[in-house]
Amino acid sequence: MTNTNILTVSNLKKDYSGEVNYSALKGINFTLKEKEFVAVMGPSGSGKTTFLNTISTIDKPSTGKVLVSGKDPYQLDDQGLSEFRRRELGFIFQDFNLVSTLTVKENILLPLTLDHVKQSTMIQRLKRVANFLNISPLLNKRTYEISGGQKQRVAIARAIIHQPRLLLADEPTGNLDSKAVNDVMDLFTAINQNMSTAMLMVTHDPYVASFAQRVIFMKDGELFNEIHQQNDRKKFYQEIMDTITYLGGGQRDF
Repeated sequence: MTNTNILTVSNLKKDYSGEVNYSALKGINFTLKEKEFVAVMGPSGSGKTTFLNTISTIDKPSTGKVLVSGKDPYQLDDQGLSEFRRRELGFIFQDFNLVSTLTVKENILLPLTLDHVKQSTMIQRLKRVANFLNISPLLNKRTYEISGGQKQRVAIARAIIHQPRLLLADEPTGNLDSKAVNDVMDLFTAINQNMSTAMLMVTHDPYVASFAQRVIFMKDGELFNEIHQQNDRKKFYQEIMDTITYLGGGQRDF
């Protein structure tokens, strides 16, 4: 494991004001190294999605710093931020976020199209990603013609085609059946290992979390605990379950 940090979060705070003021994040410090795969867990309302959203630049922090590959995205102008998102980050969501009016191929190529990448480069990358994810036969189909597991593969392809250094996933298996969950998590592991992509994934599912190298637990807007896998997924899964129990929640609460 290399010691270079892809992501550094320093004293990250996020406050919401309204009828009731609410602190969603209370000074988070966190680092993610190159090629590392980390899962984030915690009870509902613990701040895990807000944490991911501040890193992905969806939600601006109140105070603190986020550095991705040494750059602070919140110091960029709108155009610079758009380019930063397309080039440095990959996003995978529970509901796939595919464009229904586009073919599978067009959905996957969207980030490269927006970045005006050469046609020859686009086709080369598409072929590589489609083969890697085993979706080549789907390329000319519409998104409504394919299954949920296939949609998530397409969403993954779109997220990695521009070769981001950091992949962010929010409940990426939430809408999948158990076979598709296994397939997608095996793909995540392969992407992490073969493409040298660092990954940060929010999940409520301890089985899904057990694929990560490290799991951090959040509670009430703070980092509560973290555990590391020691090349034994079964044992790691049990440690995750024990921590969830200690936090006072069943799987549905996470």
